[in-house]
Amino acid sequence: MTDEATYRPATPDDLPLVKETLYLALSWDPEDPIPPFEVVVSHPEIAKYHDGWMRPGDAGVVAEINGAFAGMAYLRSFTDDDHGQGFYDADTPELAVGVRHDFRGSGIGTRLMQELGQGARNRGVPRISLSVSKGNPAANLYARLGYRWVSDEDDELMVLDLA
Repeated sequence: MTDEATYRPATPDDLPLVKETLYLALSWDPEDPIPPFEVVVSHPEIAKYHDGWMRPGDAGVVAEINGAFAGMAYLRSFTDDDHGQGFYDADTPELAVGVRHDFRGSGIGTRLMQELGQGARNRGVPRISLSVSKGNPAANLYARLGYRWVSDEDDELMVLDLA
């Protein structure tokens, strides 16, 4: 199915896709439903991942199939004083990735993360971090792509070294 997908850099106009990506990432477990879209994306802890989209350091890759959104991966940097759950340090942007449910398992998430990682490496980003539950099947994908668990007390933080 990835042969049908096209990939492009994210733009400032992709704010709605950033929000959808966050919702997709958070609703990974069909056995554990989450609140409706608007409730989730407007929550302050989630809004920090999209407010002011395309501020310096933001970067993303969008996957489309026949012109329709299929998934997205993007990076956002934070500070020691204001950060998300996947924070490692101020030099390490956090990754968010989401693939529409009907395209999961097709290789789109892998390709999004590979393209985003290569772009970050080319820009001199030293590493990428992310937060993921060990129960999330995506953790296996992240491990295959070279991400490693980095904290003994919080087993939800993974880092990919790019340097």
